[in-house]
Amino acid sequence: MDKLDHLGWVVSASFAIGEARFAIRSTSHAFGEWLGDTLGAYEVEDVEDFAYSVVVPERGRGAKEFLILYRGSSAMIRTLDPVMLGRSLLAELESFRFHERDDAIYVMASLAEVRGVPALIPSSIFPALAKLGRRASRQGWRLPGQRATAIDIEAATITPVEQTLDVPETALERLAIALPSQGGDGMWFPDLPVNVGALVVASSDAESPLDRARKAYGLAALTSSTLNLQHVGGRGLEAIGRLVERAPCYRSDWADPHKVLSRLGDEIGAST
Repeated sequence: MDKLDHLGWVVSASFAIGEARFAIRSTSHAFGEWLGDTLGAYEVEDVEDFAYSVVVPERGRGAKEFLILYRGSSAMIRTLDPVMLGRSLLAELESFRFHERDDAIYVMASLAEVRGVPALIPSSIFPALAKLGRRASRQGWRLPGQRATAIDIEAATITPVEQTLDVPETALERLAIALPSQGGDGMWFPDLPVNVGALVVASSDAESPLDRARKAYGLAALTSSTLNLQHVGGRGLEAIGRLVERAPCYRSDWADPHKVLSRLGDEIGAST
């Protein structure tokens, strides 16, 4: 890890995963040590592109403060639980190879839960979701912990991502020891197969926070978000079609994520 002496960043390291070469920096020596231990198999010489930044608040001030994971200049994750942040970062790095895989359909769409119903939403709104903070938990929502999602080709359900990164099995346990949690945040990482109960796609033509959308609209949006279509071919397209056929489709401009998810909750409540 390299020491930095400006802007509060005190540690940084460079990595290569597949074709991606990038650097991660942090304000915390403890997080930097964990990062080096966890991703040591991928560490390389200095890379100038700081793709990710991790802000860890100083402990002992009394008030609870969020840990923040930035992708570029956008906050992806705000959490009181370091393990959730670490898991999100590892999920993000795992996605670097999704375009090469054929064990599932990988899409740039994220899985949230509203009123107990799993909903696929655009991963492009991740920074806006991070601003919701603990309001989401108070609403009973579970926000996505990862931007990309895997779809089982046979069952057309969301499936847990098979991890391929060479990281220690105890990596998250070690992070919990290095940086104790200050509370849970309700972020969601699907660990079991999940049936999608709603699909909400991004649209600049939406006339209200949430409009019903035709199945064809949802199918086109989800297909265009697929990362490895060249490897899964027709079987992948057919599975996406079955997923969309089973779920009500909506569209939104996502100008106000809190309002969109609230309206989605109303729609779900009215249909149950």
